[in-house]
Amino acid sequence: MQSRSFNPSIKIPCPYQNSCNGCQYLHLTYSEQLDLKKNELSDLLSRKNLSTPGVEVLTAGPAYLRDRLDFSLQGGRLGLYAKDAHDIVDIDICAQLSPALQEWLAEFRTYNWPVEKGSVRLRVGPHGERGVWLDFANVDIKKILDEKSLLQRLQKTAFVEIGQRRKVPFWNGSEFKLKDPELNVWFNTWMNGDAVSLYCHVASFTQPSHKANELIGQTISSWVGRYPKARVIEFGSGIGNLTLPALASASSLVACEIDALSLEGLEKSVAMLPGSLKAHAQKLTIHRGDFQKKILKDFSEFDGILANPPRSGLMSFLNPLEELKPEQRPSFFIYMSCFPESMAVDLVKLKNYGYEMKECVILDQFPQSTHYEVLTLLERKKTQP
Repeated sequence: MQSRSFNPSIKIPCPYQNSCNGCQYLHLTYSEQLDLKKNELSDLLSRKNLSTPGVEVLTAGPAYLRDRLDFSLQGGRLGLYAKDAHDIVDIDICAQLSPALQEWLAEFRTYNWPVEKGSVRLRVGPHGERGVWLDFANVDIKKILDEKSLLQRLQKTAFVEIGQRRKVPFWNGSEFKLKDPELNVWFNTWMNGDAVSLYCHVASFTQPSHKANELIGQTISSWVGRYPKARVIEFGSGIGNLTLPALASASSLVACEIDALSLEGLEKSVAMLPGSLKAHAQKLTIHRGDFQKKILKDFSEFDGILANPPRSGLMSFLNPLEELKPEQRPSFFIYMSCFPESMAVDLVKLKNYGYEMKECVILDQFPQSTHYEVLTLLERKKTQP
């Protein structure tokens, strides 16, 4: 796993440094930012009496990484929230955006939307495809459908989704109608060094950066590969961003997810695997629904657990481990989180269940900001004969 090279003394210029709340570390060099994040995580784990082998940092670069970002639209201004007011800073250039997304933002800003307030997700796919999700109130959606010309122009340059239900507008010859969500390739993951298409929606949750996500995929695949013929269960597979890298190294994987739209994307991604990777599809089992109650009585039939939970952490998902004898618990646990505080709470529980941290990695895919992703690899301590 290799970070991309960068100038450690670089500071990223931003004309909105004093007004926009999107980035908090613009006054620091990139090296200082990484040291601050590393020390913050180390201190958090230390306060929880969690020993680590040291915190490693992986980075795809100091700026210009994001291929997806949500913007707020308010009173004709399109941008991010201000530092000291519940107001929107009108932004025409952003150091977080990849060059392709910056170009897309510049074009999108030429549209004048008859909407007082809403949110807009702009996305660039792995091959430069443009997507937009217009998350507006129903009355504003109807206004745009009836107006016609804005959507007609927009659809010439981008794939459009509208509303919480991710509907796709289409022209029937006389008016715009909305049809069901449509799966397209908006993201990639990685299987043993090969880029693999992930089918999802513009509105789907993905990691924010294609470049940074490659480092995540490499990390997951490498860690699972340390355990030959591992049987893995995954909590919260989503569209499969971690599922497929883990599947490349595992002997079998059970992917658990409650969101139906995410699972539709995962199923299509698996069905569309290239010929050289098709055999991996036979190793995957997908479980739909509330898996914490229905899928298993315990985790004893698995060698490893993979989890990327929401901000609230794993909560009751870990309870079945307590019911097992130490030697019955899975040998390893891979935990990924963008919310270190809840992760630390879960790591304390895992420590009490006999797990110790072998790797701890910060993946810095949010440079200039206080946010970062954490990946940890834990192993169950060997029981004495």
